[in-house]
Amino acid sequence: MVATMHGVLGEAGMDRYRISIEQRPKYLYVTVTGNNSTATIARYIADIRDACLRLGVFKVLAVVHLDGPGVSMLELYKVAAAGSDETVGLGIRAAYVELNASRSDANMQMAESVALTRGIPVRTFRDVTAAEQWLLAEPRH
Repeated sequence: MVATMHGVLGEAGMDRYRISIEQRPKYLYVTVTGNNSTATIARYIADIRDACLRLGVFKVLAVVHLDGPGVSMLELYKVAAAGSDETVGLGIRAAYVELNASRSDANMQMAESVALTRGIPVRTFRDVTAAEQWLLAEPRH
């Protein structure tokens, strides 16, 4: 099953946004493209959470490639915290792959830490194969 959603975000300008969600045997494979903004990030977090609940699949491999200047660490913290707060307790395990090489590893690690401190197992990667291996490995307790 593949579901593709398109979105237009923003008040002053329009943010491009495209998400594709493919249900694979053991997880959801998600691709996200569009403008790099807090609105886009909040939107894809919510869309992924909604897909997990709708499909009853709680492992997610999200491959993200957003264009444009990066958001500040503070803006990213706020959107990651809000998204994590709405996701906590659902049992979602997520591997995020950032394909845009210009994105800061520090921002990726901070977003990962925000989720982890709320009890959501999330890891960020630059490589899809490594992300899939982590996602499908049995969690260590």
